[in-house]
Amino acid sequence: MKIKKGCIGFHVAFVVPNNQIDRMDSFLKTHENFMRETHHLDGEIEPIVLCYATFKSPELNNPLDPNSGETGNTLYGITEIYNGPEGAGAHMNLGQQREEMFSELVALTNEYCVSGILGAPVIGAMN
Repeated sequence: MKIKKGCIGFHVAFVVPNNQIDRMDSFLKTHENFMRETHHLDGEIEPIVLCYATFKSPELNNPLDPNSGETGNTLYGITEIYNGPEGAGAHMNLGQQREEMFSELVALTNEYCVSGILGAPVIGAMN
């Protein structure tokens, strides 16, 4: 299946102090394991994930100038895309059942999230 207009996506961006990156890295490992254990790449059983990607990069003083130096923070992003609301809803239901993981996501979001696009339709795609 391919990503197309109307699919439903999540993207969350975090700015994490460098002395807390072990915590974020640990969460991302747990989350990836959860995704692998509970999500499908094809078939008919939701959640079918069309895209799952995590990103990590030093935060630069000027993001357009790689020579500007670093701020002392690390940027993280999590992107997920599903066929529609059924897949996005199934993902949320499964995630909330993992109480420890979900609690840590809420805590990290409260502390470090700078942007969240949750359950939004894809408005542009290559096909």
